[in-house]
Formats: sequence, C-alpha cells, structure tokens
Amino acid sequence: MDFKQVLEYTQNLSLLYVEDDEILLEDTAEILEDFFASIDTANNGKVGFDKYKEYYDLHGEYYDLIITDVNMPIMDGEALINEIHKINPQQAIIVVSAYSESSRLISLIQKGINNFILKPIASDQLIDILYKTSQALVAIKNEQKYKKELEQINQNLDKKVQELSQEIIFTQKISIEAIADMVEGYDEDTGMHVKRIESYTQVIVDHIDSRGRCPQGAKDIVPFASLLHDIGKLMIPKEILVKPSKLTDEEFEIIKTHSYLGGNILEKANDRFAKKFHKDSYLKIASQIATYHHEKFDGSGYPEGLKGEEIPLCARIVAIADVYDALRSKRVYKDGFSHQKSLDIIVSERGTSFDPEVVDIFVEYNQKFDEIFERLR
Repeated sequence: MDFKQVLEYTQNLSLLYVEDDEILLEDTAEILEDFFASIDTANNGKVGFDKYKEYYDLHGEYYDLIITDVNMPIMDGEALINEIHKINPQQAIIVVSAYSESSRLISLIQKGINNFILKPIASDQLIDILYKTSQALVAIKNEQKYKKELEQINQNLDKKVQELSQEIIFTQKISIEAIADMVEGYDEDTGMHVKRIESYTQVIVDHIDSRGRCPQGAKDIVPFASLLHDIGKLMIPKEILVKPSKLTDEEFEIIKTHSYLGGNILEKANDRFAKKFHKDSYLKIASQIATYHHEKFDGSGYPEGLKGEEIPLCARIVAIADVYDALRSKRVYKDGFSHQKSLDIIVSERGTSFDPEVVDIFVEYNQKFDEIFERLR
C-alpha cells in the first residue's frame, strides 16, 4: 500500500492510541505520527478514557479513531470500549489483539469495533488496516459534512422564503388597504372605517377561536379579509352613496347590490387562485364576508335571506363589527351614537339581526370596541 494513498485519508484525522507495552507504544506511535493530524497516547484504558473525555472538552468533538490493545492493567481494552460506547456509540475503534485473545476479539467484533490488528504488529498490515478504516471514516465525515452544509443551505433557504413570504404578505395587505381606502374615498365620513372593522373583527375572532369555534387559520384570515367587506360599493354610483337626503326605494335597492357585486368579484378572483394552486385563498373568506355581512340571523337580511348558521360565521362576525361602527360614526344624515347606546341597540337585536353567541362575545369585550373607535376615529 502506497504511503500517499493512506495519507490522503488520514492526514486530517485525530487518533488516540492506547497500549501498555511501552516499547510497542513508542515504536508504533512514531509510525502513526507520520499519518495523522494529531495523535495522543495512553498506557492503559483508564488513562485513555480520561484523555478521551478531555479531548472532547477541549475540542467539542471526539477523536476520529481509537487504536487500543485488549489486555492491559487497571482498565483493559474491552472495558475501555464499553465506556466509550456509552457516550459515543459511533466511535471508530481498531483493536490490537494477540492470537491467544481470539475469543475476546470475537466478542469485541460483535460489539461493533471497526477492525483489528494481530500482534506482533507488522507495518504493512498496520498500513493496510489504516487505509481501509480511514477511507471509510472520511467517507462518513464527508457525508456528515455535506449533510450539515445541505441543512445550512435549507435553513438559509427557509429563512429567505420566510422573508419573501413576509414581504408578499405585507405587500398584499398594503394593496388591500389601498383598495379599501378607495372604497372609503367614496364617502369622506367613513374615514378609518375599514381599519376599525378589522380591529373589531380581530377581537371577536380571538375569543371565538379560544372556544374552538373558529375554522383552522381563520383567526388571521377573517380580520384581514374583512377589509374588503364593502368593495362592491366601488360599483355603486357615488351620487347615491353620498346622497344627504333619504334614499328612494329604488336607490336603496341599488345600494343593496354592493354586497352581491363585491362578493362576486372576490369569488372570481379566488376561483382563479384555486385553479392555479388547487386550494382557496383568503379571497374565499373575503367573498363570503362581502356577500353576506348584511344577512340577519332571523332571515330578514339580504342578498339571499339566509338564516341562522346558514350565514357563514365570518359574515356573522363582521355584521356586528360593521353595525357597531356605523352606529358610532357621524354621517351626513345623522350624528354618531354613544358607545352605550350602540351597545344597547346591538343587544336588543340579539337573535334577530345578530348571532347570539357573537353578541355575547361583543358584550363581554365591549370596552375594547369603544377603545378601538376612540383610537382610530
């Protein structure tokens, strides 16, 4: 076996050599020093095990390879191997053994040693065993290295994906808020209306979610989707939306179409998304909110006259948020009501206009609604 061939695999490895025969220890160590990046020696298993632990404390890793005699005082090779395997079952070990120790050698092979050298140690035998063992060790180390590098690449990729996802979500939210602002721009009195709706909705969703009533993922999606609840108003003539006097029956019917028109736009957008990605987006929830947030619990609302739990939960939630804000807000045709009066009106419509469970949550956390209105007015 050529020296350079062996050195190719051993030159970056560390070695602990344990042998109680001082002459053999010295002579063999001189040979081994030419091959390994670092080598430590010990004259019995106890000293060897102490050095094994010290090496880890200093370097944060174990020796790449152990070469140990079997028959030694204080702690023999078999005991040393047992102790090492307790803390590092994957440790590569070559055993030096005499022919008379063949039965022990078989036992050690069964315990998972990597190779063995028979005494007296011949240099060509030693080099051949070093080549085979170190070649396998380097292959394992390279595999671990590449695996670690791949894990690092994946972690960096995951981090980049998360950053991009956050950017996309933020950009998406800005775009939706811009659309919502366009709706608000139709009526100067509405001001921060959609932002308050989002905040009110979040309060209700948080507490419905804590009771296990919210579909998975809805806690984040519903408040976000609520921003688009009035998008259909973009298709209603402005002169009707901002008319200061009482609407005619015909004008009111036109106003009512905003729920269907908005829901239809969002539903088509979701269909395009679903066709591409084979799943629904937040637009599905947004469509339900836009279409049904004017339905009433007793079936007297519009556009379809749905009743009770026929109305999607997201729409039942936004219905209360929308009405509360409308009651509190000043319009060209009315002054804003107080928080208490708005609360009383909503409670009076429990089970009629509004889902009783959602009303109960609104009542329990009504002060948060008042705080949101005052903060975002």
